[in-house]
Amino acid sequence: MYFKQITVEGMGCLSYIIGCPGAKVACVVDPKRDVQDYIDLARKNGMEITHIFETHIHADHVSGNQELKSRNGAKIYYMEGSPVTFPHEEVTEGQTMEFGYTRLQFIKTPGHTPHAMSILVTDTARSQDPWMVLTGDCMFVGDIGRPDLAGDELIEEQTLNLYNSLYSRLGTMPDNLEVFPAHGEGSLCGRGMSAKSSSTIGFEKKSNDLLKLSKDAFKQEMMQTFPSRPKSFSHIIHTNTHGVPLLDRCPIVRDLSPAQVKAQIEKGATVLEISCGRFLQKSSSRRSARESMQCCMMSEPRRNMKTAILNRPDRCR
Repeated sequence: MYFKQITVEGMGCLSYIIGCPGAKVACVVDPKRDVQDYIDLARKNGMEITHIFETHIHADHVSGNQELKSRNGAKIYYMEGSPVTFPHEEVTEGQTMEFGYTRLQFIKTPGHTPHAMSILVTDTARSQDPWMVLTGDCMFVGDIGRPDLAGDELIEEQTLNLYNSLYSRLGTMPDNLEVFPAHGEGSLCGRGMSAKSSSTIGFEKKSNDLLKLSKDAFKQEMMQTFPSRPKSFSHIIHTNTHGVPLLDRCPIVRDLSPAQVKAQIEKGATVLEISCGRFLQKSSSRRSARESMQCCMMSEPRRNMKTAILNRPDRCR
């Protein structure tokens, strides 16, 4: 099994690429806006990203699910009932998927948001028992998700959902199960997350006071003041619900798939081979090539070269 946590420094956003190099397949969980890291890691390990899973509709960062889908055709998945309006697939409670020796099982854990989920991860090459759980924004390291982001009118329902998710779902899992959340220190999706980016179920139950409360005490604690909800959260939630626009304009540098390169050529683009800092192109001067080069590049690691797509400069805006 291949497993790697990706961190967005300063924002506390944590995402994951999980797969099986032997089966040449991988998935990404809670992708950040810039998806190049996932593409590079998948390519380096000989895997194709086929699935994208969102543990919930995020409020603090714009998702990269649409961009990643546009780059490799991966399908986007949410827990059933999630109110997203763009094309996507749904997973159901208890459903499993396998990526070679990697098995994922999807568990409903509402509370931070009404349709949130956690994902149990098993490396079947080593054991049939789960190794870790991706808890989304339900359980953090040293903290728990805040239940107020869905709106004041749902705060009591969300508080009860959060209690049940933490105490009856995650809290009953094996103590040695590793915990990997969707956020860490720096995020406003909780109140006091640890700087450590992973933990275990057992350590959190012993060291997190919010996991030692009665239901009434928990409800009272959740009615306390949370950090002010940034105004940007409403816009980000709306964007993530209805689909994030693609990064298809300059100035950016991004990889293109062979199919995307072919499509650009069919539209009249010129392809340049760039090696050792030189443009090799017969029909244009070096100066005109530089002036007309669009900011889209594709690297080919096996040949140690780069290819640039040339279009009209007036399209780079």
